[in-house]
Amino acid sequence: MGKNYMPEIARMLGVEIGEPFDAIVENGITSPCGPFYFDENWKIRDNNGGIVPYWFLEKILIGEYTLQKRPWRPKAGEKYWYCSAQDGCVYWAIFCTGITRDLAILNMGNCFPSEEAAEAAATEMMAKFEEIKKGVRP
Repeated sequence: MGKNYMPEIARMLGVEIGEPFDAIVENGITSPCGPFYFDENWKIRDNNGGIVPYWFLEKILIGEYTLQKRPWRPKAGEKYWYCSAQDGCVYWAIFCTGITRDLAILNMGNCFPSEEAAEAAATEMMAKFEEIKKGVRP
């Protein structure tokens, strides 16, 4: 049996096993079969768990389709960083799917994998908070 090049291809594409990604197909449209992911056997699977035909990978490799990583999302029990609306400082927390605050932070895009990423987004987040405050009645 020959060498399996799929782990190298996945690394080259910037994705890991199980990491969801979208495929931008013709005319900038995202494939409705996504998100896609590489399984533990290095097969590409669609949103129903079906194995995607090999021509799909070929189209990504030759540039007819574009792989687009999905935004980072923490897993339950994973550490994440966020920007505080009160003072603009960056703090960390452990993500829990049963905590309303964690879900709200995630939903508004204020959930980052590192302190550096949260600090880089702090100005943008503070602007979002100011927009939200404008809609709040005194």
